Amino acid sequence: MPAPDRFKRFDDLSLKGWAISYPKVADTILADHLGVRDALADIGIGISPINTANFQYDFLQNDRGYRGPQLYNGQRITRTNTTASLTATYDLGRIGLKGGQIATTLSIVDNSFPAVNGPKKIRIGRLHYYQDVIAGVLDFKAGYIDNTQEFLGINVGGNLATGNLGPQATIPFQLGLSYGGFAAPGINVRVRSKAGFYNKFGIQRSLPPGGATAENAVNPGGFRFSPPGTGVLLIDEIGFNRASAPGTKSAWVRFGGIHNSTRYTRFSDGAQKDNWAVFVAADQQLTQTDPAKPFRGIYAGATFNYAPPEQNFFTQYYEGRVYGVGLIKSRPFDLASLVTTYNVYSPEGLRARVPTTQSFYKGTWAATASYAYRAAAGIYIQPGLGVTVHPIFSPRFEPALNGYLSLITLF
Repeated sequence: MPAPDRFKRFDDLSLKGWAISYPKVADTILADHLGVRDALADIGIGISPINTANFQYDFLQNDRGYRGPQLYNGQRITRTNTTASLTATYDLGRIGLKGGQIATTLSIVDNSFPAVNGPKKIRIGRLHYYQDVIAGVLDFKAGYIDNTQEFLGINVGGNLATGNLGPQATIPFQLGLSYGGFAAPGINVRVRSKAGFYNKFGIQRSLPPGGATAENAVNPGGFRFSPPGTGVLLIDEIGFNRASAPGTKSAWVRFGGIHNSTRYTRFSDGAQKDNWAVFVAADQQLTQTDPAKPFRGIYAGATFNYAPPEQNFFTQYYEGRVYGVGLIKSRPFDLASLVTTYNVYSPEGLRARVPTTQSFYKGTWAATASYAYRAAAGIYIQPGLGVTVHPIFSPRFEPALNGYLSLITLF
């Protein structure tokens, strides 16, 4: 008989409802040391401090002597994102609502290049009510929701700690979907079958055109329910998600669409209309090397996003990925990945943004190789190296050779 899981009472208080697994308390720095989690769990409270820091630098500096302001990540040493967040939950089962949870997150968001990576801010990251209506079949959440990990599955390998480098999908967030540090009021409803099929639907107050920068300008604290320039965003995702098990390889296929009633300005004539996008993605485990840890093995996946070019600067996104989990037997939680992406710019958007005397590129291609090393429980170090062809649409710079570093600490 396996030994009892001494962290289960803490994991039962972790944030619920994500499309991917939430980090386990056993894989945190604090774990159950000092009695902090024990004391809080005794009164139904769970805590989850998570810190992230990402850096990027272009070693080649092929900018043809450009001496103006920074235009793209890595052109100078760039801290693309630093986020410190504290999530707290309360188990509503203690007051009679079995399967219910209140969750809130305070986020400190910072970076060294706000023109591209968004504003620096302290604001609410989430404040919502979650309810498991029928265990494993029907659940919902309502309130101020961060939808980054609710839909799409953008992290390589579906892992918050190791899947950060490589993906560069911006279309869903260009459409106004809420994301890390910039929650928005909404409701998500998920229906699942025991066979692994699911449908998840969300209705959310959209972020305004312009994303986090525009949102922060009209809603700096994050609590405003309906700021000017925002509408109603609908997202629906249908898929099949099967976890790995001895003799069974994991598989995750998902597709769906987004519609936003917010008025987006068309590049060609300045007219305004609502907006939409579609997405499809799939990941398949190819090999399974350890029956005792069935998640170990090699995986492959792909993603495609589309939004109409009339009012979306990023109009097509292609991604292919190959990754391995636990390729070294003694390091079962490390992740090695190779991710290639291609972002297509809107022809109308390019004509509107680039002076007629200046040339431009029609898209940006990138390939990134990285290795996420679990240094200790709750500490992940992920260096990476990547090539970016056309790091910016205009002016026409030469390819970039980017070094990346991602640091994740889970407390």
